[in-house]
Order: sequence, then C-alpha cells, then structure tokens
Amino acid sequence: MALRTTFRFILPRGTGIKTEAGRKAGGIMRLVKVKDLLQIERDTQVRRDSGAFYVVLLSRVISELGAEKMITRKTIEDMSPHDFAFLVDFLHEINHQVIKRTPLSCPACGHTFWGAFASLGEA
Repeated sequence: MALRTTFRFILPRGTGIKTEAGRKAGGIMRLVKVKDLLQIERDTQVRRDSGAFYVVLLSRVISELGAEKMITRKTIEDMSPHDFAFLVDFLHEINHQVIKRTPLSCPACGHTFWGAFASLGEA
C-alpha cells in the first residue's frame, strides 16, 4: 500500500488569500520531511525568533493555496489567526496520523488494510 503524502484542505476564513471568483480558499499540504526540519533549524530568522518556526514550515509544506503563485513566509504571515491556527493543527494531524498508521494483513484471507495504533510504541 502506498503512503499518502499530500492532503487537500479548505481554510475556515481564507482572508487575504487570492482565489478564483466564488471559490473558497483551499490548497494542498504535503507531509513534513526531516530535510524540512533540518533546514528550518539552520535558518537564522527562526533561531532569533522562535515564533517564525511554523511560518517557515508552512511556507515549505504548502504546495498550493488558493490562486497564489508562490507560497512564501509573507503569504503565511498575512493570514488570519483562524486560518494560521487551522493550518498548524492540520499539519500536526496529517503528520501524526502517518506515524500511527501501519499496513496490516489478515492471516486468514490475506487482505491488506490500514490499522492504527491507539498510542505509539504499543506494537
């Protein structure tokens, strides 16, 4: 079974995000890679201002956002607090779901399906 790496979302407010007429602001976010975290850790702005961590991380993992051509730090900084909080929560939800899910096979019929750990480390 292939691991899903991109996830669609729709912002609760979408304030300040360019969209097509009559459409809600939505986008696509990918899973965080270790490389993202390492590059952010080396970023001098993030070292000076710990509040910049999620701004930089979101600007790296969001590949589409409304009709915006490029998602930058400025794009994320201009969002409403509701949309920013939604994206941080969404980021945690999709990344934590991946580490809790694992492919399982039924010993009787051989059918493969996704199972989830109630808490990490219980296997």
